[in-house]
Amino acid sequence: MHSSLTSTVCSTPTNDSVESVIKNDTIRYQRKGYGLISAFLIFFSFFLFMPKLIKLVWPYFVDNMSPAVMFFVIAIGLHNAVFLVSNLGMYAIYKMKLPFFERYRIMEKAWPWESSPEIWNTVLKKTLKTLALCHFVIVPVIILGEIQAGLKMRLDMESFPDLKEIIGQILFFMLSEDFFFYWGHRLLHHPKLYPYIHKIHHEYNITISLCAEYAHPIEFIVSNLLPTNSGPKILGSRVHFATYCIWLIIRLMETADGHCGYEFSWSPYRLLPLSGSSIYHNFHHSHNVGNYGSFFTIWDTLCGTNRHYFKYLANREKKQLAARIQPEFNKMTQKVNEDRNTQLAKQIEKKLESEIKAEAKME
Repeated sequence: MHSSLTSTVCSTPTNDSVESVIKNDTIRYQRKGYGLISAFLIFFSFFLFMPKLIKLVWPYFVDNMSPAVMFFVIAIGLHNAVFLVSNLGMYAIYKMKLPFFERYRIMEKAWPWESSPEIWNTVLKKTLKTLALCHFVIVPVIILGEIQAGLKMRLDMESFPDLKEIIGQILFFMLSEDFFFYWGHRLLHHPKLYPYIHKIHHEYNITISLCAEYAHPIEFIVSNLLPTNSGPKILGSRVHFATYCIWLIIRLMETADGHCGYEFSWSPYRLLPLSGSSIYHNFHHSHNVGNYGSFFTIWDTLCGTNRHYFKYLANREKKQLAARIQPEFNKMTQKVNEDRNTQLAKQIEKKLESEIKAEAKME
């Protein structure tokens, strides 16, 4: 089920020098092949049409709701809508099992609902209950707290952001989120904390999109909400709520993509240099070691917490490469042996002919 290698070059088992980092990132781009074109098209289409769509409907909210109600309704509605749509889309992919999608499957193990249906039903119920607590209790309470403390973001139509402001601020949000997520995530892996909080999220050693926000309430706040909102908090009133909405869509879709169990070549979330990937985060779940970052591999690389991953990746790629070239090698070996046997037979035949001629002369 693993996608075939598109390059005969394997990743380096180390990622602790500028040369190895560049090489591994270059190989990551090469493996995407023509999927990079689709990723760029998705990226440009999103930023071309999404701000225009939001700007089109924005006056309705501004004219019919107070800033507090507008903030509450959009923040909650958008969070739940994006999470639902992304998971419904992945549910269809899981069920259809189309070869077009299955070639991007990361692991060969069966999905949990296939391997143990009864256990899966129990896990699913627990997951949905936890998600309901996070989405319909924790998120609303925090949003109400934000409103009570006083809204900092702009909500007016007059200062609606242009594309340059949107992209620039979202890039900052990504870097800020990745920094706080890395250190919060790494803290939750501390032996004294892990069994009580983060272990819940790691009940999924085979990642699926539904488990993206499945977490202990403390983790949901510390490792999900706080990092995601750190950038907007830092910039304060310089951020328009419309920019935050676009950022929220990107963040929720990215975490669903990172947990989906497929490494889609067209994923627009992996276009930036030193980006993570579904394989990158899947390794964290399957091996429960390192790879603490979200959008980027920057902090993992600087702190050396992804060295196990790159050793694993290099070994896996060498095995894949060996498996791919083995049939050709066998054919070449067989041909060489056949040619060798043919030449040996000819040599024996010539030797016999010369001996027969020698005996004939003696007679």
